[in-house]
Amino acid sequence: MTGTVQDALFGDPAVIDTTDQGQTETQDPREVARIVAAAQEPGFLVIERTGLVLRADPARPGCADVVSRHDGDTVGQLLDSGHLKLGGTHHIHHNGDEGPARSVLVPKATRDMVTRWDHLRPLPQPTAPTKAKGKQAPSRPSGVIGVDVVEPGKALVTLSGTGTGGTVLRDSGRYRVENDHGALVGHASSYRAAGRLLSRYYGFTPGPVEIEHEHRNYRR
Repeated sequence: MTGTVQDALFGDPAVIDTTDQGQTETQDPREVARIVAAAQEPGFLVIERTGLVLRADPARPGCADVVSRHDGDTVGQLLDSGHLKLGGTHHIHHNGDEGPARSVLVPKATRDMVTRWDHLRPLPQPTAPTKAKGKQAPSRPSGVIGVDVVEPGKALVTLSGTGTGGTVLRDSGRYRVENDHGALVGHASSYRAAGRLLSRYYGFTPGPVEIEHEHRNYRR
């Protein structure tokens, strides 16, 4: 059973999909951000033999509790997509049992992705693209392109009306532009050009660029 819930998170129509095994998949950024935050503190562990997901108990070192089915499915989904990774093996006590479980790690690219979401305006409702017979449908405007310079030579880009973005890194006198998954999009001569490049990469018409750097805003 499927049902559209919002704009796509990873590029496809966003749905909640219930499989034959009763597992659910989500593309809701709020749910993903919540799970990513919990993976950092207090942390998750996975029993590889069974796939059971546990939440570390900060009040009881070496102990963990089983998470809800929904949270466990979401952790599994993010592991499958590469947004979470498995780490080292630990000896864990849970529900009267004990044994090995692997920690769940949050890659830097995933942390940056969730940080960008914190700067987004509310996601718009999905709209059906307009198509003209024999012509390519015009691209939608990206809205304001936010470029947040978080440290010298590094910026996080958000396309405020789309739920997408990327990362910009200084690279030998120019800027390396990456998408949400850390894949190379191209190179640009400036942060402003990088923001527009990402907008076109996702199929949008670039909007105005706002650069936030050292508590000053620039817009043109």
